[in-house]
Amino acid sequence: MRLGSRISPRFRQRRIGAALAGFGLVLAGGAALSVAPPSDTAAAAGAWTARTAGGMTTQLYVPSTAPTLGTGRALMVSLHGCVQTSAALRDGGNWAATADARGMVVAIPAAPNGGVLLGCWDYYDSNHSRTSPGRHDDNLLQLVSDLLADPALDIDPEQVYLSGLSSGGGETMVMGCLAPDVFAGIGINAGPSVGTTSGQIGSVAVSQSQVTNTCRTFAGSASSGFGSQLTSVIYGSNDTTVAPAYNTLNAQVMAGIYGAGSQSSFSLAGLAGNNTAGSGTLWSDGNGPRVSLIQNTGMGHNWPAGGGPGGSYVTTNSIDYPAYVTDFFFDNNRRVERGTEPTDPPTDPPTEDPTDPPTEPGLYCGSATNAQHEAAGRAHSYGTNPYNPFYAEVSEDYLGQGDATVTTLQESAGGRFDVVTTC
Repeated sequence: MRLGSRISPRFRQRRIGAALAGFGLVLAGGAALSVAPPSDTAAAAGAWTARTAGGMTTQLYVPSTAPTLGTGRALMVSLHGCVQTSAALRDGGNWAATADARGMVVAIPAAPNGGVLLGCWDYYDSNHSRTSPGRHDDNLLQLVSDLLADPALDIDPEQVYLSGLSSGGGETMVMGCLAPDVFAGIGINAGPSVGTTSGQIGSVAVSQSQVTNTCRTFAGSASSGFGSQLTSVIYGSNDTTVAPAYNTLNAQVMAGIYGAGSQSSFSLAGLAGNNTAGSGTLWSDGNGPRVSLIQNTGMGHNWPAGGGPGGSYVTTNSIDYPAYVTDFFFDNNRRVERGTEPTDPPTDPPTEDPTDPPTEPGLYCGSATNAQHEAAGRAHSYGTNPYNPFYAEVSEDYLGQGDATVTTLQESAGGRFDVVTTC
C-alpha cells in the first residue's frame, strides 16, 4: 500500500468531571518563566481571535496563506498544561510562524471550567468512553466538530491533529486512543500514559501491555483509525515533573498498536530551534514513518517553542517543536491523497491491439540513491535526512527513508517512475 493511498474512511462528525486526587502536574517542573508580550503575533501574516468552540474559550489562529497539503486547511489543536493558560501558550508557544508556513489553523482551548484543578485537563484513569463521553473528552470532540462546520475555516477533516503539554499531553494521548478516526496525528509532550492517576506521574506505574490494552479499549469500534494515525512524542532530559520513561513508553505503545516494528535513530542537528541537543528515535512500518520520539537535552518540564518570546512553562531553549511536529504530520499523513495529474483516456480506441507494447527510446531504468533520484527529477521527498521518506514521481511508489538508500526505478511514458526489483 502506498503512503499516498487513502486507507481510512472520511471523518464523520460525532459528539463525543472527576475530582483531582492530588496536585500531580500542577506545581512541579521548576520556576515558570515570566510571560512576555506576544510580539511574534503582531508581525504574523494571520491573526489570533477568541471564540467559543466545544463549550470552551478557544484562541484561534487563522493564517492568510494557502494550505500546502490536500484540499483544505489542516487543524492543530494544542492543549496547555496545568497552571499554564491558553493565553500563555498562544503568546509564547511559537505556533504562528508554522501556521503561516503551512496554511494551518491552530486552536488553543482553555480547559473547561478552569480544569479539574488549576487548569489541568482530565486525562486521569481508564474510564474514558466514546459511547458515553464526559469529562473533557466530549468538549474536544465537539471543538473539532464546531470548527469543521465553519466553512470560512475550510478545514480538511483528514488533517486534524492534536498536541499538548503535561496534563494536556496526557489528554492528547487519551483523545488519540479514544478517537483515532478523528485525529490523524497526536503530539504528546511530557504526558503520562493513559490509564494513570494524578498521583502516578513521578515514576512509571503501568506496563506496556496495560497501556496498550487501555488504549485499544478506548478506541473500541474506531480502532481502524490506528491504521493511518501518526504519533510524535517529545520530552526534556531535565524534566523532574513527569517521569521521562513515560515518554518512551508512550512511543513504544503507539508503535506497537500501529505495527511499526522498524526502529531507527536520527539526529536533531538539522532541526529548527535554539537547542538541538538530544536524540531522536523513529518507528516505521513498510510504508514509512509512524512514531517519532525526541529527547531534547537540557529542557525541563516545558513546551518546546524553540523561538518566540517564551512564557509560563514555555521554553525557547529547545527545538522548534511546532515546526517539527507539523512537518512530521504533513510529510507522513496517510489520509490525504497526494495528488497526481490524471491521464485523459484516448478519444478513440485503437483499431487493433498491438502485438507488443510500444517502447520509447531513452526511458530510464536503473539503481541509484534516493538523493540521486530526487536530483534527477525521478523522485521527491519530505522532511530531513535520515528519516525523510522518498516517493517516485507520478506513481508515488514508496522508496524508503534516507538520502543514501538505494532503489531501482523504471520510467514509463508521461514521466512516470515505478519501483522495480531489477531492470
